[in-house]
Amino acid sequence: GTRTGYVNSGEMASEQSEAMKQFQELQAKYVEITQKHKQLVTTIMQKKQDIHRSALTRHELEPLPAGVGCYKGFGRSFVREDKSAIMTGLEEIARASDEEIKKSEGQKDYLQKALAETESNLKELLQGNEALSRELLQSGAIQ
Repeated sequence: GTRTGYVNSGEMASEQSEAMKQFQELQAKYVEITQKHKQLVTTIMQKKQDIHRSALTRHELEPLPAGVGCYKGFGRSFVREDKSAIMTGLEEIARASDEEIKKSEGQKDYLQKALAETESNLKELLQGNEALSRELLQSGAIQ
């Protein structure tokens, strides 16, 4: 069998569906990474607010004498605690939040790299496959 310059239409359709499958997988990965990234940004913001709130509360408690009764919110009620115990608890909240921020920042950096890589793979797939690009444009999946 000699091979002619013509491509079997079944082969082309199979390549096309494979490319479409690849595109959908990359798109799903991109969406997943984006959502995780947003969650980390939210977590970082919340932890920064916790640190700020803890610092403000410590600042307000510092001038109080050591023996004064302090109350700490506990669910829907308040519990009486020693000033030093509350101060220690606030410092612990700040320390734990700071650690969580550092951990989340590292994960965020990793996700940003993964996002850039996935984006690059998507562009490469679309640039290398005109038919897929046309099909996605017609279906409205890309602009």
